[in-house]
Amino acid sequence: MTDNFYEFFEGVNYASEDQVREYRSIYISYVKPILDFVESPLAFDFGCGRGEWLDMLRGLGFRTKGIDIDQGMLNSAQQKGLDAQLGDASDFLKKIPDQSVAVLSAFHVLEHLPFDKIIEFFLQSKRVLIPGGVLIAETPNPENLFVATTNFYLDHTHIRPIPILQMINLARYFGYQKYSIIRLQEEKDLYHKEDITFRDLFYGASKDYGLIAQNPGGAEGLIQAVDHPLRYETGIGIDDLIKRLDNRIQNLAQKVRELSAKTDSESEDISQSN
Repeated sequence: MTDNFYEFFEGVNYASEDQVREYRSIYISYVKPILDFVESPLAFDFGCGRGEWLDMLRGLGFRTKGIDIDQGMLNSAQQKGLDAQLGDASDFLKKIPDQSVAVLSAFHVLEHLPFDKIIEFFLQSKRVLIPGGVLIAETPNPENLFVATTNFYLDHTHIRPIPILQMINLARYFGYQKYSIIRLQEEKDLYHKEDITFRDLFYGASKDYGLIAQNPGGAEGLIQAVDHPLRYETGIGIDDLIKRLDNRIQNLAQKVRELSAKTDSESEDISQSN
């Protein structure tokens, strides 16, 4: 395996910059309130890639900093004039001063890390975030069966999917009392579809999900401002699809039973008339 293969892989499979900006826009409502309560807040992106998210935050008024191990991706971030460095994000995070970061984000990074590194990420996040600061961690959603069994393994640097419940357990263990899970990149036509098929069950759940958590403490106004979007849920989970598919199967079975009973009754009537 050569380094050039991963560069080729990214070129074929990585979303365009416009797509990434569209995907990331859902997080703006979680971080924008910070600007009203913190002067010149710092946002640090753990594995910043091409820097789309940092560029968006800079446009809002955040100071930004990022780090990534892929210089090919970093070239684009640096061309945007962003403070984006080459290096190991896990090691760099340990050097950040206590309570100095208002927004800490990691988009599609944790699934590349062994579990001890994920633990370390959450531990360091509690240390570096300011009171009331926001943590964002996005990863592929293993509720989507196609993602969990196929697409996840296209990237040979992935280690294992992270179930939603495990992400929640990590947040709660490290003291994030206020958090939300938002599911992303689902098939929009499934929101109001009742005639669910097995294809929908396999492909239809949201392809990614994000954990958004707020560090305890901070100004009461900031806590309340972030609280509203934390109550907002999006996307389609596997449990919802299973429930709707079960309902459809039960309804079809009931119709079959009714049709069978009607046919038997008609047959009996014909037999008696003869």
